[in-house]
Amino acid sequence: MSGILALASAVAGMDRSALQSLVRRRRVQSPASVLDPIGLATELLRPESVARTLAGLDRRGLAALLDPRGAAPSELALLTGLGLLGIEERHGGSDPVPLPEVEAVLRDALQAAGIDAGSLTLEADEPAPAETPGAAAADGSHSWYATGLTAVAQAAESLRALRERPGRLNRTGTVAVATVRALSETTRIEADPLARTLTALDRAALTSTAVSDAALIPSSRAPAWLDAAPAARWAALAEATLVSMSPELSATLRSGDTADLAGAAAALPQRFPLLPEAEFAAARSFAADAEHLGLTVRGRLSEVALRLLAGERAEAGALIDRIFPAASPGVYVQPDLSVVVPGPLSPGDEALLASLTAPEHVGVASTRRITEASVSSALQRGLPASEARAAFDRLSLTGIPQPLDYLLGSLAERLGSIIVDEHDGDGGRTRITVARPDLAETLLVDRALQHLQLRRAPAVARSAAPGTAAAGETTLFSRLRIDHVLAALADARYHATGRRSADPAPGSRTATPAAAGASVAGAPRDDAPAPPEDPAAASSAPAEPQLSEPLAALVDRVFAAAHSQPGAGDFTRRLELAIRDRSPVRVTAEARGESRTFTLLPVSVNAGRLRASDAGAGVERTLPISTITAVDPA
Repeated sequence: MSGILALASAVAGMDRSALQSLVRRRRVQSPASVLDPIGLATELLRPESVARTLAGLDRRGLAALLDPRGAAPSELALLTGLGLLGIEERHGGSDPVPLPEVEAVLRDALQAAGIDAGSLTLEADEPAPAETPGAAAADGSHSWYATGLTAVAQAAESLRALRERPGRLNRTGTVAVATVRALSETTRIEADPLARTLTALDRAALTSTAVSDAALIPSSRAPAWLDAAPAARWAALAEATLVSMSPELSATLRSGDTADLAGAAAALPQRFPLLPEAEFAAARSFAADAEHLGLTVRGRLSEVALRLLAGERAEAGALIDRIFPAASPGVYVQPDLSVVVPGPLSPGDEALLASLTAPEHVGVASTRRITEASVSSALQRGLPASEARAAFDRLSLTGIPQPLDYLLGSLAERLGSIIVDEHDGDGGRTRITVARPDLAETLLVDRALQHLQLRRAPAVARSAAPGTAAAGETTLFSRLRIDHVLAALADARYHATGRRSADPAPGSRTATPAAAGASVAGAPRDDAPAPPEDPAAASSAPAEPQLSEPLAALVDRVFAAAHSQPGAGDFTRRLELAIRDRSPVRVTAEARGESRTFTLLPVSVNAGRLRASDAGAGVERTLPISTITAVDPA
């Protein structure tokens, strides 16, 4: 016997909100073909659709499907809302009933998993483990924050590396192993924590993919996140990670010790026996991700993580602000050009130091190194040599050692002698500022540069544009674009630094006010503008996804069909099922005190009337639905 009619009755009794939830949670293969509750019930009872839904049920729910009579009303309501139980109308009421199609798929799945159906009820009735008083968190000494600071530092380093060199994606859209390997070499972060860092960045929407180039790049949110304090950075990563916890893992965590995340991941196969192995592996990986971020210590959630899970963002924010250390006043520059960073810096100083140095160890206390390549790269991106020296002089708590002083001086002489800027004035499209007059004369007479048509800036122009050339500097103009000028200078072996007007200076704050100065609890500090986009706040309360246009239209059609003929729904659905199956039915109708029964092949139900073919009499009959008192299989 088919369960389509019973499920169609359950669907017809749903309000619009419940119907939307059902369609959202169940995958409908052919939305355009669904016109009424019968059509939707047929789609939902496809074996593959039923199997996908059963995988997300725990033992208690599976047991309730096999024996609804012993289940709690709340459990029955949940299963009916998932389209796994039907409704049978009896004596003016309605009771949930099993669906044969669901039972068949469930028994096959249990047999394939080696689970006895009778054991579901026994294990489902076992009481949940007692929760420890106060749901003791992982560590009362706040040891989680050091791990969290390390994760934040690694995430920031990874974003800056992706900004300079985008990562490569596989054909499936996942991050390529070669990308992880290259990033690991650039950032000096080991492959496993780097992979977990990229996962955390993706969950917080701080990275995005350029589909056309199959590239992994920082998202539009990344500058605001990099411009935030370490506490706010960690909160964004932590909340986005907790929100991504699977419903099955979340339910397992709530059912026992609410602080034991690793234990919940390990117990998942026992509680959800029909989940695929990939889900169990994902749960174990999630627990490892939480440990990497400092959400857990040795598998147990920290106090701040428990508050975030409970939705207590203000309390969690106050706790994070109290525990996270203040910005370090500076760094220690050693004579061997290594830089010891004793703690987190302010976002601006962190970005400036990162632009001038290469990472060696990234953590709470990081180690970086000043190299000729790192400083040259910053100078070539447009950072003046004088500002680089001033940055080290301000940040270094040990002053500028002699090797660094020599390196800055030699690089300034070699790389800072020729500065190339875009120009929109009358002199030309490109301006070349030359530090030494003799070098300017050499450029003017060099045959390799004749096609640039270099010429001096008129004296009047120099006086009208103060600040374009310092004392002793010479300004030249070219009518060619900056790209052509830079390429020609490089071919002629002149070291030139290009500065385009759209390029931000290294270390500058490119972020919008979003999250800059915002507190972790979501309320901006007094000196900060209100953040227009707070990734942590957005992730803490995810909205239900909107239905696609085909699914929304499906809901409208099914809801309208279910409410088109109130009071005659059961007979109408039986007739519609017979029309769909092209099967005859025995229809009993009563009029003027006389009752008659016909064996009919229904053709259509419209405007409150049944049109059907009577093969025995060789005629077509039309009966008002209101006169029908019974519809039974023929």
